[in-house]
Amino acid sequence: MNKLISKLVNFREYLNANPLSIFHSKFGRLESDVSDLFAFRLDGYETVFIAENSLALLLSEHLECEHIFHFFDANGRGCGIHKVISDKFHYSLNIDEVMTGGVRLGGFVHHVRYPHDLTKKHSALFLDILFQHRGYTGFRRNSKSNFSFFHGNFGLIYIDGTKIKSLARARDKHVYTPQFTIKPEYGYDLIFSNPVDRQICIKFFLQSNDSSKVVDECCILSHATHMLTIKTGSVLQESNISWETSLPVGRCVVFEYKDEYFDVFHS
Repeated sequence: MNKLISKLVNFREYLNANPLSIFHSKFGRLESDVSDLFAFRLDGYETVFIAENSLALLLSEHLECEHIFHFFDANGRGCGIHKVISDKFHYSLNIDEVMTGGVRLGGFVHHVRYPHDLTKKHSALFLDILFQHRGYTGFRRNSKSNFSFFHGNFGLIYIDGTKIKSLARARDKHVYTPQFTIKPEYGYDLIFSNPVDRQICIKFFLQSNDSSKVVDECCILSHATHMLTIKTGSVLQESNISWETSLPVGRCVVFEYKDEYFDVFHS
């Protein structure tokens, strides 16, 4: 009996810490590829996305596919779909407001569709492999600077018929402290995306020396995006920032800037 209780306790801990749906990760199989939930911003920034042609990369030959991009506004509502056909290993998409329905801040997912003759020819391969898209997103503040790139964060979002669904699941609440500090002379934008099929709440703390204070709280709808801005000079001394969340992966996208300097990275 004690061994059974121990196994049940360990299983509960596994569920609480596991960011994936246990049904699909252990017992089920999807008929669709999966995508991370990426962020875009067009509010004074340019956004470019490097989409991979997974089958072409796997077989090392140019194969035609249809890249499909679904865009969401900051509240998680669908605001645009963009499709393009390419046989290149990678396709570079310059995201604009025509694609996003005029929305300047939000998220998107990337999926691919191959011609029937290709899927039939490589049917055995598709039975063994599930493609996951974790392409690179690049941002820049003006045309004179270079793009700063980072790879996808998390999502596991798939298309089931006409519906957008996710394998991601909320975890128990945990506190995440990234490995960078908030410097008084810099400004910061922290972008969080919610890949889970329900609302997720976050509480933010600034910590310096032995003091800690709550600086913001928010709740993010499914597929929605939240941006926390820390203005230059609003923090008096170098500080750490932490957040309490049940997001499956606690990382966010960090924009750090000062005058002409600009960088973007995962927290």
